[in-house]
Amino acid sequence: MKIHFREQYGTKGEEILYVTPADQGNIVRVPLRGDKPVIHEKFFLIRVLQNIFLPKGYPDSVSEDYLAYQVWDTVQAFCSTICGTLCTHAILKGIGVGNENVNAYSATVTWILKEGTGHVGRIFFAWWKGCQLDIDSKKWRLRADFLNDLAMSIEIYVLPKYPNQLSTQILCISTLLKAIVGVAGGATRSALTQHQAVRGNFADVVSKDNSQETCVNLVASFIGLYLLSVIKSEVMLYSIFYILVILHLLANLKAVRAVCLRTFNESRYLIALEEYFRSSRMLTPQQVNMMERVSIGQTVSVSLNIRLGLSVKTLIDEYKSSSVIDEIVSSFDPHERFMIAESKKCLGVYLHFDTRPEDVLKAYFFAVSYLQDRNQIKEKYWDIQTKWQEFLNLAQKEGWLINQHLLLVDEYRLDWKA
Repeated sequence: MKIHFREQYGTKGEEILYVTPADQGNIVRVPLRGDKPVIHEKFFLIRVLQNIFLPKGYPDSVSEDYLAYQVWDTVQAFCSTICGTLCTHAILKGIGVGNENVNAYSATVTWILKEGTGHVGRIFFAWWKGCQLDIDSKKWRLRADFLNDLAMSIEIYVLPKYPNQLSTQILCISTLLKAIVGVAGGATRSALTQHQAVRGNFADVVSKDNSQETCVNLVASFIGLYLLSVIKSEVMLYSIFYILVILHLLANLKAVRAVCLRTFNESRYLIALEEYFRSSRMLTPQQVNMMERVSIGQTVSVSLNIRLGLSVKTLIDEYKSSSVIDEIVSSFDPHERFMIAESKKCLGVYLHFDTRPEDVLKAYFFAVSYLQDRNQIKEKYWDIQTKWQEFLNLAQKEGWLINQHLLLVDEYRLDWKA
């Protein structure tokens, strides 16, 4: 028997041999039955559903945390849609639908004011916190869903109590919160999708995520309509809504905790640095992501705020004397693309025009080392260099991405090598 080809669809697909038996002249197809899970031809429906709802090449075309995140994301979308159906009913009653004393014009004005408030809120929030959404995508993903539940709670609990007097103001407040949710939720979802699309298949992952969410929303909408038909009292409505909100928040917490980002933001970087300085050991992305706080605060903090990419005006205003400035510059290797200097309010990191992402990570490493011992930069400069190189090698070995980062960096760049 002559074996011509061995074929497999992805890493989880069935293995096939194409062989010519000893007593034949034609090539035949021989499926292999091994220990690997296989998708048999008879499971046609499963393959169709996978093609419709999962990115092409799944699971190899997405990150390892994709399935866990999507399961919990589906649960939260299901709960959110049912809550949204209940809120839509409350909103329509709040603007006067079914009330003979409310005309179409007043309802239209209320609706336009509500939507206008949302548009203004989107613009303002994008300006105010837009750069933070990449840096702390998991935190803002969770915050967005909390604000969404807060907005729906206002519509369910507060709006029915003031159907005529304050309905417009209440709807404007809830719509403003939902506008923030739209910006924060959409932006952070894009950031997480970019992490999940490991083959540059961002559009495919997004489109399949939309398909999953659309299907879930469709089913949940009908369930929400059914609940509206069986709810006979406020107590029952409030109880169902309360349970759904709790499930929604828990599912979101599980979803963001399932995500394992391999790029350093300040929180993840400080966790990794603390362990390295304590034990010379490098934590894996999985360990750091488990330790990272996704609600408020940070697991590890520094004694003085570190600001990257400051204007050199801050340095000059602080020290003024040219001799002191020259001493600070001379403290660093001429080949470095950063300088560090302490001021009253922060530890400033000044970056060169040629700074690359790896240089920013290195500058932050030096800044944390400086805060541990303010004499290290002058007395043990080359020891820190050695530690940095060791840290960098360990980080690459554990799978961290060191050619990019999610640290907050201002745009000032300078040249002190002329």
